[in-house]
Amino acid sequence: MQSKPRMNQQEFERVFDNLTERRRNVLKKILMGETDADIAESMKIGESSVRKYVERICLEFGLNNEPSDSRRYKRSELVTLFAKYKPELLSETKTGSKKEIQQIADESNPSITEYILRLVSLNQPISEDLQNLLNRIKFHEQERKQVAKSLNEIGHKNYLNSNFTIAVSYLELAVEFNPNYGAAHYNLGAAYEKLDNLDGACYHYQIASKYQNRAADAAVNNLARLQILRGNSMAAVKIIEPLLSKVKDKAVEVTLYKNLGWAYFQQNYYEQAKQNLLMCLQLENNYPPAYCLLAQLQAAQGDHQSSRESWRTFLEFYSREQQEKKVRGQLPELEVWKLDAVRILNSQAD
Repeated sequence: MQSKPRMNQQEFERVFDNLTERRRNVLKKILMGETDADIAESMKIGESSVRKYVERICLEFGLNNEPSDSRRYKRSELVTLFAKYKPELLSETKTGSKKEIQQIADESNPSITEYILRLVSLNQPISEDLQNLLNRIKFHEQERKQVAKSLNEIGHKNYLNSNFTIAVSYLELAVEFNPNYGAAHYNLGAAYEKLDNLDGACYHYQIASKYQNRAADAAVNNLARLQILRGNSMAAVKIIEPLLSKVKDKAVEVTLYKNLGWAYFQQNYYEQAKQNLLMCLQLENNYPPAYCLLAQLQAAQGDHQSSRESWRTFLEFYSREQQEKKVRGQLPELEVWKLDAVRILNSQAD
């Protein structure tokens, strides 16, 4: 079990100020993430001497509770200690400007978690240096959850702003910090889907689906949709139908009925498809994908007049959602269907 640093700010400053110049140089290189070999080469000493320096520095700061072969553990403890008491020294890792980091450090001596969360908020997109710093700090379980929550929030915000590559960088780190974070897995799956990484999307949707929350239901729904896109409509039906009687979130319920209607339509079960699409529109009468699928279904049944009306309604509501920049209106298949709708309506007008 991790031991906490047994000192306060005053004791820390005393120890730091009394370090020899040689030990301070080694310490700075440790905080920059350099290996024993890197330090040995730059200081023209042997690696065994570096290990002794690490041991003595840790001893100075009271981090002497672990066996001498646990140098990696002690390095993490040192980074954690300095993140709490002297975070400005971590500026050498290029995680932000010195001015920004010093400002954070000066604000009422923030906790490690507060420091990291503010540092994360300043670094968008997340840099490799910041990732390395985060991986080197020895967080408690609750701290890891807090950092993961912040990373998820930033990732989701970038997703909503269509910055999908940036979103993925934060969300990947969020699930690394907290592998049991269902919402982050769902958001990562959604971001991967936007980048056409469907295998990655399915993987994280499947993880998210194991949790009992809204994200789990939405993940199951998205898995079904991906099955439909791949032509596996029967598999989609088997995924959706058991969930319909349990789902509590209306937005998810709407999309479940839409996808179920789509899956039945793909199998040429027109009546079942129509029943589910109408149920979807009963729950939300301005949902563009349902009108689009209904238009295709009506055309397949030979009701071309109703099909034209459904195409027009689809275009009206879809254009409105695009103007309002609703993420749900950004499904890639809708752009294809939009072109179909314009082509069909224009050809009939001629």
